[in-house]
Amino acid sequence: MSAPAEARPVGPRQRLLQVLACSALGPGLDGVLLFDLEPEMVAPVTDAFAALLQLREQRPVRRITLGSVTGDDELWLRPTLRHDGNGVNFSLSPGPLVDNTPDSAMVVVVPDLVRLSLPGMRAAVQLLGADVAAVERSGFRARWRPRARWLAACQEAEIGRLSPHLLDRFPIRLNAAGLRRTSSGPDRVLDALDGLEPEPGLGELPPSWRTALTARTRPACTLTEEAAAHAVGLFRGDTSGRRAIGLARLARVLAVVNGADTCGPDRVDEAARLLGVAAPPATPTGTGHSANGTSLATGNGTDGRPPPPEQPKAEPVPEETAPTGQPGGAMALPAGPAEALDTFTADTGEGQGSPFPEDDARFLREFAPLRIPWQRRPEPSSARGPVIGVRSATTLRDLAVVATVVEAAKHQNLPGRRALRAAGDGQLVVLPGDFRSYARLPVAERMLVLLLDHTCRRGWDWQPALAPYLQWAYTGRASVCLVEVGSRDAAHELRADHFIARSVLDPRVGSALHRQPGRSTPLAHGLTLTDQLLRRAFQQRSNLVEAWLVVVSDGRGNVPLDASAGGRLLAPVRRTGIDDAITAAAHIGAMGRMRLHSVVVDAARQPHPDLPFLLADALGGVTVAGRTTRGAVPHAH
Repeated sequence: MSAPAEARPVGPRQRLLQVLACSALGPGLDGVLLFDLEPEMVAPVTDAFAALLQLREQRPVRRITLGSVTGDDELWLRPTLRHDGNGVNFSLSPGPLVDNTPDSAMVVVVPDLVRLSLPGMRAAVQLLGADVAAVERSGFRARWRPRARWLAACQEAEIGRLSPHLLDRFPIRLNAAGLRRTSSGPDRVLDALDGLEPEPGLGELPPSWRTALTARTRPACTLTEEAAAHAVGLFRGDTSGRRAIGLARLARVLAVVNGADTCGPDRVDEAARLLGVAAPPATPTGTGHSANGTSLATGNGTDGRPPPPEQPKAEPVPEETAPTGQPGGAMALPAGPAEALDTFTADTGEGQGSPFPEDDARFLREFAPLRIPWQRRPEPSSARGPVIGVRSATTLRDLAVVATVVEAAKHQNLPGRRALRAAGDGQLVVLPGDFRSYARLPVAERMLVLLLDHTCRRGWDWQPALAPYLQWAYTGRASVCLVEVGSRDAAHELRADHFIARSVLDPRVGSALHRQPGRSTPLAHGLTLTDQLLRRAFQQRSNLVEAWLVVVSDGRGNVPLDASAGGRLLAPVRRTGIDDAITAAAHIGAMGRMRLHSVVVDAARQPHPDLPFLLADALGGVTVAGRTTRGAVPHAH
C-alpha cells in the first residue's frame, strides 16, 4: 500500500494533477473550475486532463471548446449532408454535447466562464451533475446519461458576475494562480503517465494515482457516518448542500487511491486541504464554552449548542430628511423592485486560495443571469438586438433565410412534399411551417443618462445620492449613457466626454464615479451633448419605455459653448458659461416627453446655491438633496 497522500510534499503542479485525476476517477466529480489560471496554461492543462481521462477510460477523448458566441444550434444538433443515388440528402445528427457515443470520452473546455454565452451557461447547468439529459429540437430527439467532464477557468476578481446556480455545478474548485510552465522542450504534458521522465511543466503524478487510474474494476469504498457529518459540518452555512456532497465524493476517491476500504473523517480533511477549504473553529460539544475559554450563548436555553448564524440583512437606502425632522428633502426616486439589490455596498473579500470566492465577492451579476429579460411591449420588439439563435417564424419579418432553407430541406422526401413537385423537378418546396426568424437578445427598454460634473465633488461623496438610480438601472436592465464634465482625465478640458454602456455593470461606470476633478467645467457642452443623445435615443429606439436624466452639478459652468466648439478660450467668460448651460438645459426640457424624468442632484456649493434650481427649472425636472452642510437644509423643488 502506498503512503498516504498527505505525507507527501504536494506542490501546485502535483495538486492540480491530483484534482484532475479525482475528476477522472470519481463519479459526480465531472466539473473542475480553476481560478486565476493564466491563458497560456489552458492548453497544457487541457492536455493533462485529456491524458488522464484517456488513461482511465481507455478510449479516445474528444475536446469541445465553448465561448462567448456559442449558440443553441451549435450545442445540440449537427446538420449533415450525404450523397446517394438520388442526390444529396439532409439529416440531423447529435451535436457535440450529446455524448451518447460509446467509442469516445469527452472534455468540454471553457477558457473563460464569465464570458461564456447564455446557451453555454444553460447547457452547463443542465448537464453538470445530471443523471440523465434529453434534447428535443427541430424534430430530433435524444436521451442519454451525461458523462462529459467540464474544465472551466475564470478570474477570481470577476466571480461576482456568475450565477450561483452555475457555480454550484462545479464540485471541484481550485485556485491556480501562479501556475507556470517551466519547460521549453517538446510539448509532452504528462510523460510520467507513459513511464518516461516527467516534464517539469505540471509535475509528476504519484504511482498510486496511476494504479488507480489504470484499474479496470472500481473497489468498493464506504463513506462512514462520521465522515458524512464532518463534511456537512465544514459547510455549516451552505444552504444548497452541493459543496458537502462534492467534498464527500472527493474524499471517497482519495480513500480509493490510498487503498482504504472505508472513508473516514481523516479523508474528508485530506480532501479539504487539497481544495483549500478552511475548517470552521472547533467548538466542544456539551459545554457552554469555546476553545479559548469564553462562554457561548445557548440556542434554546437548554443545551450547549450555539444558535445558528443569522443571515446578513440588506441595509435600506437612507432617506434624506431635514435636520428639523420634517420631510422637506423628499427624494425623486424611480419606481421598481430596488429592494432586490442589497449588495452594492458589499466589500470585496481577499479570497486567495479559497475554492469558494463567491462568498466574499462583490455582487456584479445581473438579476437573472440565466434568463433572457422579458419585454413589456405587446407588439414585437425591434429587430436590432444581437442574434442568439433562430425560432419558428410567425410573420415574414426578420426571416433567417439559411435556417429556413435548412428546415425545408429536412422534409423534402416526405410524400406530401413529393406530391407538390412535378416529376423530375428538383426545386425546393418551402411551406409556411418551415419559415424561421432570428431570435435576438432584447434591446434595453430603459435608459439611465448620468451627467457628472466632477468639479462639484470636492469634499463630498455623491454615491449615496446616485445609488437609487443605479439600482433602478440594475433591476430594469437599463442601458447607461454617461456624460462627464470637468474630469482631470478628459480628452480635452474644454469639452465633455461620454460613453454608452450596455448596463450599469460595465466597469467604465464604476471608474467614472471616482475620477479626479479638473480645472474647467464645460457644463454647457455636456448638456448639449446630453440633448443630442436623448433625442437620438427616442428617435431610433422605438422600444424605449422610460428614461431618467440625472444631473449632478453645482451649475457653475465656466466654459462657454463657443469655447467648447472651438477648443480655445478667446474672451473673458464671466456668466456666459452659466447662461449657455441654462439654454442647453431648456432645449432638453422642450422635448416635453412623458417618458423622460429629469433630476438635478444639488451639490450645495457656495456661492450661487440657486444655480441647481435654475437648471432643474430649465430641464422641467426636480431638485434633490445631494450634499447637506451645516446651516443648509435639503430642498425639493
